[in-house]
Parts: sequence; C-alpha cells; structure tokens
Amino acid sequence: MACRRIRLFFYLILVLAAVNAEADRCNEVPEVFATMPTQIVEIWNENGMRSVIRARMAVSPRQRAAGFQHVCEAEIARFPLLFVFDRDVRTRFHMQNVQVPLNISFFSRSGRFISNQRMPRPLLGQPGKLYGIESSYRYALEFSSDELQQLFGGPGKIRIILRR
Repeated sequence: MACRRIRLFFYLILVLAAVNAEADRCNEVPEVFATMPTQIVEIWNENGMRSVIRARMAVSPRQRAAGFQHVCEAEIARFPLLFVFDRDVRTRFHMQNVQVPLNISFFSRSGRFISNQRMPRPLLGQPGKLYGIESSYRYALEFSSDELQQLFGGPGKIRIILRR
C-alpha cells in the first residue's frame, strides 16, 4: 500500500511538471518573433466606428517568413500580426508549425479591406494548404480572435490605418 502511494505521488509530480513545462513554453517566444515591433492599428468601418488594436509588425523578410510559426497560443491571442510589404504582393501563407487556427485579412496600399479567409491548422501528416488572394495587396493581418473577425466578416467598407 505504501509503495502504491509513493508511485502515485511521483506520478502526480511528473504530471504537474509536464503541465508546468507546457505553461512555460509561452515564456519562450522565437527570437525573430520577439524582434517584431508592436504598433497601434486603427480599424474603421463604413459607419465611422473605430476599433483600436495593438499588433506585432512583420516588416523584414525574415519576420514575414517566420510569422506565427512556433509561437504559443497565448501569445498569438495577445497580439494580432500585421505583415507589411514595401510593394503590392500576391504572397501566399501557410499554417505549418502554427499552434491555432487563424483568420487572415488582406488590405490594399491605402488600407482598404480586400478580403479575408479562415486558415485551419493542417491535419497531422497532411501537406499544408497555401492561403492568399488573386489580387495584389500591401498588408495582411493574421489573428485568432473571433471578435476581430466580426469586424471583417460582414459587408461594408473597412479600412486600417497604422499610427506612426
């Protein structure tokens, strides 16, 4: 009986250590992600209603290539990620090594909303899909929040403004 309690005690310690290790992973964001600056982004709808968010900015080729890869769920929920390109592009996005499903919204050079998509996590062992739109865009905003999705999900004229 005492042996069984001791084994149960050690098993409990192992389980708690595993849970703790999982929680600590959020403290270790990839180095390239940590270098992404944050900036205020204003989202305006056609009725003149404004929402303000703080987003990480992927401005360098290295930052844009990394995106949300290997970033924990809590950090993804904390900051949307705005990809900023120096010219209009038709770049595609993938979901390899991303912890949670994402929404992605595309914007023109002037900040006008073009389109959005839902990007689910790929199934284990399946090749990942590429996401993008046919028209060119200047900005792409990735986020996990359903609340933010509601801003872009409906019809109407939406635009973003970066506060400098």
